Amino acid sequence: MVDRIKRRLRQHRFLAPLMGCPYPAPRWNHAVKRVIRNLGTEARILDLGSGMHRRAPNVVNLEIEHTPMVDVVGDGHNLPFADAVFDAVISEAVLEHVKNPKRVVAEMYRVIKPGGYVCAAVPFLQGYHASPHDYQRWTTTGFSVLFSEFKKTEGGACAGPTAALHWILREYVGLVCSFGSLLIAKAISLLVGWLTFPLVWLDFLLMLHPHAHVLASAVYFVGQKAEHD
Repeated sequence: MVDRIKRRLRQHRFLAPLMGCPYPAPRWNHAVKRVIRNLGTEARILDLGSGMHRRAPNVVNLEIEHTPMVDVVGDGHNLPFADAVFDAVISEAVLEHVKNPKRVVAEMYRVIKPGGYVCAAVPFLQGYHASPHDYQRWTTTGFSVLFSEFKKTEGGACAGPTAALHWILREYVGLVCSFGSLLIAKAISLLVGWLTFPLVWLDFLLMLHPHAHVLASAVYFVGQKAEHD
């Protein structure tokens, strides 16, 4: 039942953003916007797991199911594109939901042109969130290893320690007060999350700490494929 409700909400343009708390990730957002801007409007860019928004007019949106903003329905394990056709691939909060992230990263590498870019972000310290499944988490170093075929240009923590604490706190309260019902747990978690959300803005200070990545809620990686593959 919970999965069915979540699926319907994900397909609604205005209700989809209410499914969770929008944890700030300014480093990630700035990095992605910078790559899109530097590549220019003629570049071909793939957003793998795009959700309900389009980052730029020249971005191709791919999802596992149809929603109003989706251009291609497909699976990241077997991308329905020829080799070396994209100037960049973006993947935000997707790799934790796939069974074989190494295969998906290899597919990203395959469809990116020589000299092209990959931008990816994943959870480190976050609660379980199936969409429809949830399989793994990464540290900053582990995520760099996953993308070792690319030359790293930027990376680190992108959602901070307070976001990690806030996520676990709201899920904890929801679980304790749920009477064994997952639906009640998720509803309480969302309510607690929105009521206490102002605390998350502390991360704008904590992200200045050189070791914020050890308790980060999420991490990111930006890398470039070699000019000559």
